[in-house]
Amino acid sequence: IGGGVGCAIAYPVAKKLFEQGTEVHSIVGFRNKDLVILEDEFKSHSSKYVIVTDDGSYGAKGLVTDALKQLIESGETYDEVIAIGPLIMKFVVAAVRPTGIPCDVSMNPIMIDGTGMCGGCRLTVGGQTKFACVDGPDFDGHKVDYDELMSRNSVYREREAEERKTHICRIQKMGEELIK
Repeated sequence: IGGGVGCAIAYPVAKKLFEQGTEVHSIVGFRNKDLVILEDEFKSHSSKYVIVTDDGSYGAKGLVTDALKQLIESGETYDEVIAIGPLIMKFVVAAVRPTGIPCDVSMNPIMIDGTGMCGGCRLTVGGQTKFACVDGPDFDGHKVDYDELMSRNSVYREREAEERKTHICRIQKMGEELIK
């Protein structure tokens, strides 16, 4: 299961599993049709491919969790679910928890130095402190304390919103200057 940019990470995983002979069901989700990426690649390396968009502009309207629940309710069985995407993927774990299906998640909290020293990517997994940059980013999704992690990441929300109002991306600015 991949959401948005998480698909760029999920695709090589799906591809490798598929090439090894694993039956792969790929569920991918995007906010809208304009953000869809890697569709042909996923289709060619999946036994089943389901795409959803939040606004219904492409594929089914809904969330990846809706599609996953429908597949399970229709009788599909899974040895493992792999969820890659934003922290909100905690709902994928919640969707499979009653079934007992193992669920690995690839965490993408804020990472600053990649050594674990800054603590920006700290999370609690199974009651132990872990750092996504050095201990992960993949963890048993059933053991991650999502509430703590989402609370920690919300600390930056106000400052990021302020920056978005005034920040000018240097790469975009260079591109615009080249086009002129």
